[in-house]
Amino acid sequence: MGIGGGPRESDEYEWVRLAELADIPADDPSPLVWALCSWLDENPVWVTAGLRILLVDLDNLRADPRRWQARMALVVQLARQADYVALAGQVGAVARARPHLAEFARRATPVEDGSDVADLVLLAEADAVLEEGAHVVVLSNDGIFASLAEGARLTVLSPGADALSDRLRDAADDVVDLTRLEERALTVRTGR
Repeated sequence: MGIGGGPRESDEYEWVRLAELADIPADDPSPLVWALCSWLDENPVWVTAGLRILLVDLDNLRADPRRWQARMALVVQLARQADYVALAGQVGAVARARPHLAEFARRATPVEDGSDVADLVLLAEADAVLEEGAHVVVLSNDGIFASLAEGARLTVLSPGADALSDRLRDAADDVVDLTRLEERALTVRTGR
């Protein structure tokens, strides 16, 4: 997911050294992990009694190692609350995520490089189980997921609302900006 502002295409992405991630244990109780998971405890995302479907676009979750760890902890916490979980991303994104996905690691589907390939896999997974009264939580910024709002309640957890598709923002019943939550948690921790 491009984040914009760079003179070259490669500047459009957040780059992370995979070796740095290997040194961070998945269960490390860092303040940022604690802050995001505590936020979720205090602000339940699932608000309907229907089927709870979690769709995670792993290609959209790029972040520095500390934020990555917190985002993966949040994904696992949400997945444990969901009735149905689908995770997909390009091969590198899936390899990076699996060590942090606990019992959901095997559910992460690697896809070939290409525009919207992971999105289409996630939409197919949702279409297979979607029913009236369902609540879909999508962790992505991609507008393609807006179609899910037609038959279900749609909550978007955006990895950074500055890159959130207007179409998806307009279709969603709720939008949560993870970057904003992380920045708030870091501000509280540092006192700035």
